[in-house]
Amino acid sequence: MAVISAILTDIEGTTSSISFVKDVLFPYSRRKLRDFLRDHTQDREVQAILEELFKKVGKRLSIEETAELLTQWIDEDRKEPILKDLQGLMWEEGYRKGELMGHIYQDAYQKLKEWHQKGIKLYVFSSGSVKAQRLLFSHTPYGDITYLFSGYFDARIGSKKSSESYLKIAKAVSLKPEQMLFLSDVEEELNAAKSAGMHTVRLVRDGEAFSKHTIVKDFYSIAI
Repeated sequence: MAVISAILTDIEGTTSSISFVKDVLFPYSRRKLRDFLRDHTQDREVQAILEELFKKVGKRLSIEETAELLTQWIDEDRKEPILKDLQGLMWEEGYRKGELMGHIYQDAYQKLKEWHQKGIKLYVFSSGSVKAQRLLFSHTPYGDITYLFSGYFDARIGSKKSSESYLKIAKAVSLKPEQMLFLSDVEEELNAAKSAGMHTVRLVRDGEAFSKHTIVKDFYSIAI
């Protein structure tokens, strides 16, 4: 592999268990949604998110209507920044109360720390909001590991399945795409990053998969 100056990593299914997001974070936000809206409807951050939502749907909604719509979006796994921003606030409260603990694979933590110590810049690209990303990495069994990362990117920069998003990220970190390695468990995301000129590695932690990209079972198997 060519000299890599930076690594861009996905979270779900890559650094962290898919089940953590699917079976812990999403159900938590779904369960807490109505009460959170009622309790925080006057908060400035929540108001700003709701105003963006009302603008998107073209009308003002009651708390119940808002909760019903957002619950539907959660069930549909919509990659909608409005939803992701609100979920980030709910998860923040959950982490603060000790009701949530971020998951990260041991191999991911060990290798990310090693690469950081070697001077390789680390970045995150996830469909979850930047706030949610920071929360997860600041509440792990290894403590707050946000210091490992030089930047975070979410759906606001573009779709993870669009090569344009990876070109924008490379430009944002002042690197050429070919100086970066993208890690993900999703073939379509890796295809987009490859089209943009990045190096790619696919994480397949369980089972088998066909891929046009280098496949590894864990971070220990990634050679840089």
